[in-house]
Amino acid sequence: MGHVINDPMIAKAILDSHAMRVGTELVDRTGDVGGDAEALFTLNAVILSHDGGDDPRFVYANQAAANLWRMPVSELIGMPSRLSAPPEHRADRASMLKDASDSGVLTGYAGERIAKDGTRFMIEDATLWTVDYPEGPGQAVVFTSWSNAESE
Repeated sequence: MGHVINDPMIAKAILDSHAMRVGTELVDRTGDVGGDAEALFTLNAVILSHDGGDDPRFVYANQAAANLWRMPVSELIGMPSRLSAPPEHRADRASMLKDASDSGVLTGYAGERIAKDGTRFMIEDATLWTVDYPEGPGQAVVFTSWSNAESE
């Protein structure tokens, strides 16, 4: 899978899969793939998606995700998605991803994540779903709520 910033076809797969599996639209779609991709990129919600590889890598991140992880979209794309969580929370994250994969969708997920600068935060009430990419299934997440994690 190509690692293209804001690829309209990746955005379309994310939008189509969310509509099919979750039953709601993430954005008001116009049918214009480029316009819909721009709406997803600028959405006031965090959207991330990774491929289905053995060590999944992000294939999509919108601006809200880049802001939260404190790195440019170009750095998030291609990064192993496990690195979005602190080392001690990666096993929990992997288990949750498997549950989401088995069911096609998982709602109400919460977990600790870590930004590029080391800032930790808790994502809250996230929805994960399987994305049908031409190269095979991946996964995406959307959430609008997070809080600073308490430092140990």
